[in-house]
This record gives sequence, C-alpha cells and structure tokens, in this order.
Amino acid sequence: MLRQRNTGRDDGGAVPTESSFSTRQILKKVDVYPKLHREFKVQTEAGATVSLVAMVIMAILFLSELRDFLTVSKHEHMVVDTSTTEKLQITFDISYPALTCREAHMNAMDVAGDLQVNMHHTVFKTRLAADGTPIGKAMTHVPNAHPETLEPLPADYCGSCYGNTHPSGLTCCNTCDQVKEAFMTSDKTLDDAESTEQCLRERGKEEVDSKNGEGCRLHGSMFVNRVAGNFHVGLGRTFHREGRLIAGFVDSLIYHYFKKSPSTSSAK
Repeated sequence: MLRQRNTGRDDGGAVPTESSFSTRQILKKVDVYPKLHREFKVQTEAGATVSLVAMVIMAILFLSELRDFLTVSKHEHMVVDTSTTEKLQITFDISYPALTCREAHMNAMDVAGDLQVNMHHTVFKTRLAADGTPIGKAMTHVPNAHPETLEPLPADYCGSCYGNTHPSGLTCCNTCDQVKEAFMTSDKTLDDAESTEQCLRERGKEEVDSKNGEGCRLHGSMFVNRVAGNFHVGLGRTFHREGRLIAGFVDSLIYHYFKKSPSTSSAK
C-alpha cells in the first residue's frame, strides 16, 4: 500500500504560492540592469587594458574641465557708452588749515568744454580756527549777504567798467566777473577789481567774515559729466575767458636764489 507524503513543512514555514511567483517574475522584467551568471563572465588581459586606458582618459578629461572651470578668462571688448548725458555725483570733504574761506573756491572742468566756476549751490564752507576747530556753521555762498552796506540797485542799473574796455564790447559791467575781464585789458590787477562796487556786492557772508590766519573746510557735492575732467580748489575767485580759467590769486612768497661761487666749486 502506498503512503502519501506530507507536502507541508514541520517547521511551520510558509509555502510559496502561485501569486508570489508571478509577482517576482514581474519585478525581474522591470530590472533595467540584467545580471549575467558567473559562467558567462570572461575576464581577459585585453579587457583590463581597455578599462585602464578608459579610466586614464576619463581622469584627464575631468582634470582639464576642472582646470578650465577654475581659470579666470579675460575677454576685452569695447562698447559705446550711451549714458553720457547722465550726471555723475562727486562728494568731497577737504580742509585747508591755512587757507581762508574768502580765497577757496571749487571749480570743475572737463574735455567736453563744460566749466563750473566758483560752485556754491551745493558747496558748503566752514571757517576753521588756527587749531582746526570750526567757527560758526557751514554756509553756502549767498551774494549780497550784507545789503545794509550797499544801496539797492535800480532797475536800469549800468555798472561802470572803470575806464576799461570789455573784450566783448560791453558798455556796462554789472557783475564782478565782467569787471575783472575788463581789468585784464588794462594794466590794472585783479586785486584792484576786488575793491569795486560789483565785487563787493557779490561777496558772500563767508567771505566777509573770513579773517587772515583762519582755515576753511569745503564739503558738499557736485554734478559733472561722465567724461574725462578734473575738479580743483581755486585760490581766489576764478573766472573763465576764451576757454581758460583765470584765478585772481597773487603769490606773496619771496623767493631767494643762491649761486655757488667759483671758489666753492673748486674746493670740492
């Protein structure tokens, strides 16, 4: 008599069902990296050589790309600046311990021919004592700052040129600059023009109050063209004539010249 074997497991393990086999087959089909059995793998010296050569080439390519990435490359090119009509703001703060506010004036000029002489709208001046401490508050140039000393001008005012001929043929010199331009055609100096009615009237409070031995601090801002140029502090009131800037400053230094004697030279 035949005995039927027990198909179950004594250890109580789960028996694989038909559904579990079908799921595993589906998962194997999804694998995009199929594996080969060991008996189908053959390793040769030629394959190892190709692998080494490929790794060397990959290392060279990687290092070359890394070097190119870390290297800064310069590319020079020229473009046309279309924003030259815009103004460039320059802020400054300069102190002169031995230059009075009466003598210090800010000027600017550029290659485009734009001249800004005796700027005062955005330039402030502060008087400085001999030790550098400020005297009073910062002031801008305000013409006719002392009207109590001069009479008001009539409507038909025609300033005198004081016997000089203005280069432009003007018969009336109503401003200090016009008086100075007329004085330049004669043997008179610019210092003489400072004592005329027009120049005295245009003197600001910072110029009237300034005293010898004081210093001056100039600070503020200016708006210039975006082209090559320069700005500087003019000594004395400056005006332009025929494209040139002329400063009304007279040098008061005394120069001493020394000359070697022949005996001194021969002794050496």
